[in-house]
Amino acid sequence: MRFWSGYRGAGRAILLWALYGSAAGQQLPSPGAVADRIEQLWRGSPALAAVAVVLPALVAVDRPSVAMWKPSPLGDALFGVARLYGERWVPVAIAVGLSVGGWIVEEEQLSRAGLAVGGATVLTAATVLGMKVALGRARPSVGAGSLVFRPPGWRDSYQSFPSGHAALAFTLSTALSQSFHLQPAVAGALYTLATLTALSRLYHRAHWISDVVVGAVVGYTMGWAVARAVVPTEAGPQDRRGSWMLLVPTGLGVSLYWR
Repeated sequence: MRFWSGYRGAGRAILLWALYGSAAGQQLPSPGAVADRIEQLWRGSPALAAVAVVLPALVAVDRPSVAMWKPSPLGDALFGVARLYGERWVPVAIAVGLSVGGWIVEEEQLSRAGLAVGGATVLTAATVLGMKVALGRARPSVGAGSLVFRPPGWRDSYQSFPSGHAALAFTLSTALSQSFHLQPAVAGALYTLATLTALSRLYHRAHWISDVVVGAVVGYTMGWAVARAVVPTEAGPQDRRGSWMLLVPTGLGVSLYWR
């Protein structure tokens, strides 16, 4: 079943992450260091904590947020491509490329970025898998409604919450943005791509809007925390610039606000 396949994939990712660190001569961050960064992020970003407050409102608009999307040639092309950014192999391939590239050219920043992307992907995958199975939420394709939960969610059709594609897309965009201290325009482009990935899950009727918003928050949190634990910041650990993101439901799906 897909659940067990996902766990095997997560196990391989953990092994690869350890190998990245060894090959690049980098020390993996301790769980405590990552947890400290998560606490730092959430204390300094009230917008993220606000998602928990507005979650009931998101659930209330789950069904219309899916029903409003009508298939079209443009939508099929746009969201078919955007969906690929959230596939599991994308962050793995990028992490390997950065790590190997950093080792070849002896560039520590590349190696650390590869370690950050790989580590954040592992934590995101583990978190998302645990939530999916624990809650067992029905996907829109089941046709049973957004309030149907049958835990444990062993079958893919009952692994809707949260969206793995949205989570991995925001993990990758955030880990890259933080690792390379990208300019706002470049980082904004990455977050726009991640947002399109999240919207593709609504378009393809694979997730509810609450699934993709929570998935995005999980991905952003893990990407930010691991990158900050692996890659030193020039402005120091107390710098908050570029450290918050907010997804707001709109008539077209969700809007992204980032700074």
